[in-house]
Amino acid sequence: MTNAMGKPEPQYFRVTLKRPEGVFSLDAPSDEYLLYAMQDAGIESPFICEQGWCLACAALLVDGQVDRSAALTNYPEDAAAGFVLLCSSRPLSDLVLTQDVHETRRAMTQHRIAHNQLARAYPPGSRAGFRRGRAASTAPTPCCNSNNLGRNESDET
Repeated sequence: MTNAMGKPEPQYFRVTLKRPEGVFSLDAPSDEYLLYAMQDAGIESPFICEQGWCLACAALLVDGQVDRSAALTNYPEDAAAGFVLLCSSRPLSDLVLTQDVHETRRAMTQHRIAHNQLARAYPPGSRAGFRRGRAASTAPTPCCNSNNLGRNESDET
């Protein structure tokens, strides 16, 4: 099925996100990054770079399949360990994710240290002017304060 612009209509998948403060559910389209689908559903999640680099939006994939190919740093070892970056992953099926906004990022960082993956530089040419999704249309970069779960400094004015 296609829309008025001739593009295929996205499929919707059920996403269940388990956090220490509760369980959240949403329907995420196959053409949208999980972070943005969560924001549309009113679920806050930390983020900084929106490029799959900083690990702020790390989660663990318990069940289902995602497309991780949009992340600037996409390592098979991360997928094998069940890590997923919400800013650069799209659902390919119904999903069950777990996320502790502090511990999951720490665990993924430790995983990458153990696999000698943190010292790698941006892939050549990938950093210059690269923004995706909603970040491409907004000028400010999200604040790097991990206590500010994805809110911009400009939101406080």
